[in-house]
Amino acid sequence: MRVLNLNVVLMLGLGVCAWSGCSKGADEPKPAASQGNEAPPVPATGTVPLTKLSDGQIAQILATVDKAEIEQGELALEKSTDAGVRGFANHMIEQHTAAKETGARQASQGGLKLASSPKAEELQVKGSKMLEQLKAADAKNFDVTYVQAQVDQHAEVLTMITDQLQPAVEDATLRDQLQSARAMVSEHLDKAKQLQK
Repeated sequence: MRVLNLNVVLMLGLGVCAWSGCSKGADEPKPAASQGNEAPPVPATGTVPLTKLSDGQIAQILATVDKAEIEQGELALEKSTDAGVRGFANHMIEQHTAAKETGARQASQGGLKLASSPKAEELQVKGSKMLEQLKAADAKNFDVTYVQAQVDQHAEVLTMITDQLQPAVEDATLRDQLQSARAMVSEHLDKAKQLQK
């Protein structure tokens, strides 16, 4: 029984590693540990963050997500003729713009310098690819493509916030910002799913 449990744990770990691309950056040097920089506790979901992100990297990830949502929402306002999709897109623009501005203001006031990370770069590439896919979508397929992208992206971001960002954050203001972002993303995911019905 114990061997079986160990095998299950190992298989799950390898699956998480393969899904998240943990081999990327594995050869990169790790920053030296500093006071208060201990490994984060295991999140309630049972997954461990694959790499420890700094607060500056977390703030950059949030800014990257906000930027992609704003760009995709603006495109949806240009291309969609469906009132529900247009309303959702407008909501995305308003809320992600407010979140981006709040994040920038809090980072500036707290002296937090945004920092790139492989995750932020991955999200930027994914966001750019999705924007190009949406631009290429014809009018007939645009709404379905946009709404499915919103469901997929918000589900991914919600999991990332819960499993990787919240366990890694150290700054109290950024922790509060993450909590607000998590609630916002969860609400957006629910609204996007409602559009699929």
